[in-house]
Amino acid sequence: MTLPLFYKKPVVLSSQHHAGLRLQARDNYRFATGSNSVTLTAVEFARACHEYPIVFVQSEGKVNPVAVLGLKDRQNLFVDEKGAWNAGYVPAYVRRYPFILASQEADASDYTVCIDEAYTGFNREQGEQLFLENGEQSDFLKHALTLVQDFQAHYQRTAAFAGRLLDWGLLQPLQANVELRAGDKMSLTGFMAVDENKLKALPAERLAELVQQDELGVIYYHLLSLDNFGRLVDRVAEAA
Repeated sequence: MTLPLFYKKPVVLSSQHHAGLRLQARDNYRFATGSNSVTLTAVEFARACHEYPIVFVQSEGKVNPVAVLGLKDRQNLFVDEKGAWNAGYVPAYVRRYPFILASQEADASDYTVCIDEAYTGFNREQGEQLFLENGEQSDFLKHALTLVQDFQAHYQRTAAFAGRLLDWGLLQPLQANVELRAGDKMSLTGFMAVDENKLKALPAERLAELVQQDELGVIYYHLLSLDNFGRLVDRVAEAA
């Protein structure tokens, strides 16, 4: 079984098994250092488009938008040596870690709250407690679970949105050619972007559907974000 990105030992969260467990306030994002992209939901595009290239990737017949974090495999240009995330917006997929909703079946709607027990921030001495002495959820845990549940809801809506783009033939393979300041040239492939000409050629009823679903603006946030490949080149130079 392939585990979700970042998660090494996901287990069901239990007030009995995890009684007394605490989560130390996050002071770094080192767990994301080796990730050159991360899942993004449509509701995040408006803020993420100022920081990251937003592209679509296809796997096992499904398409999913991601924020590009690096130009090479296992390269995250947004996490520095101290583990700080250097961007004005941190994707929700990153912020929800080490919590996650998991299901036994791929298409199930019944999810269980899990945590990554391998996360080094868990301990029993310091940090925010997950459960109170009476077994009830702490305010900290309630807030964390709200973020996880919101992410899951937005993820499902985004999957439907991306599926329509694919079904309507709007997503086309994209090749990004970038030149580093040292003169090295790179060609990035394996992802898709909306073809603006095909978008303009959509029947009126489909354009109206995108407008009614507040998705036409989301598409243009995506197209605007593609200029951020140049900003990734700048980050490579800064890191060097």
